[in-house]
Amino acid sequence: MSASQSTAPQGRMRVLVIGAGFAGTTAAVRLAGRSRGRVDVTVVNPRPTFVNRLRLHHVAVGQRVAAPGLRDMLGAGVTFVEGAVTELDPDAGRAVVSGPDGRRDVPFDRVVLATGSITEPVPVPGGEHAHAVGDLASAHRLRPAFAALREGAEVAVVGGGFTGLETVAELAETRPDVRVRLVTAGEVGGWFSPRAGEHVLDSLAQLGVQTIGRTRVRAVEADRLLLDGGDEVPSELTVWCGGFAAPPLARESGIAVDDRGAVLTDGALRSVSHPAVLAVGDAGHVPGPGGDRYSMSCQAALPSAAQAADVLRAEALGLGPDGVAAFDLGFVARCVSLGSRRAVLQRTDRNDVARGWAWTGRAAVAAKWVQTRGVPSSIGVERRLPGAIRWPHSERVALRGAPSTAG
Repeated sequence: MSASQSTAPQGRMRVLVIGAGFAGTTAAVRLAGRSRGRVDVTVVNPRPTFVNRLRLHHVAVGQRVAAPGLRDMLGAGVTFVEGAVTELDPDAGRAVVSGPDGRRDVPFDRVVLATGSITEPVPVPGGEHAHAVGDLASAHRLRPAFAALREGAEVAVVGGGFTGLETVAELAETRPDVRVRLVTAGEVGGWFSPRAGEHVLDSLAQLGVQTIGRTRVRAVEADRLLLDGGDEVPSELTVWCGGFAAPPLARESGIAVDDRGAVLTDGALRSVSHPAVLAVGDAGHVPGPGGDRYSMSCQAALPSAAQAADVLRAEALGLGPDGVAAFDLGFVARCVSLGSRRAVLQRTDRNDVARGWAWTGRAAVAAKWVQTRGVPSSIGVERRLPGAIRWPHSERVALRGAPSTAG
């Protein structure tokens, strides 16, 4: 059967989920648990353990971070295949997986791309001198390099987004014996409301972090950064926390993507070029209420994955194209850690723009702790209680109408 053809409601739809992070595992367990036996779900992932991307900066500084086995997380209702998808043909409904047991073909009727994101290559000369922290391999490479620094060494983190803020604070708190700087093209803490932005600056100052904002790095060298205007910043260890991009699999497979490699989708999370392909989390570019894509975050990953599972469930049960409303996330707040004892819980509008109040005390620290430790647990809850994951506008995703032919 061609992947572009509909699967009969009375048959079993074969769904391949590529990637087993927050989004992939959520989509798999929700679909398997809610499809009344009408869907066979297979998950492919390069490693057999779960990676908590919210804690990669903890990995980088030597903290122990739990890595539960994916087979246990996914449960008996999902088939797990360890390996990397090296070829994907969405028209033929075929993927080639290379893993410990060699190469194998995995056929599918629908495929969910949940490949996450990676740190974009350093866009200036000397990128080979910089470390990153956006994926597990990069965090593992940074870990021994950071631990081996001499006392008084100079460290620079480039990028003032959430990843850069959390990374620079963690490095400074872990090694108060080294000099840590944050270099960013924007205003440090500028995304936050004024009070929260002041807290960010104060927290970094208390950790001994020197902040250098409104300047760009034009080159990275082994022992320094070269800035616009001719200034230099000493750096024996540079950590690049720039933007994120989707892995190249979708682009290489001929699927329509945006300038960061994310799959262009409609409100149902289906690819605009290949309707048999759905994309969730950082791998997908679904239009948000403001017209731009939703921000890359776990806050978008779990709801979009749950939505994709509901879309495929509706199709498998014969509920028709109107069975599920268009995806509507609606951001509420963002929580950013600044080391182990400081954090900011910033309220946002539904477009992920900082608005109004911000918590900066123990409540914010507790909220971040719950987020980093609790999000993986929510996947287990979803497996045991399919349909448990909700988000601000999830009530609009309720199935509408009765099945036409499904029993």
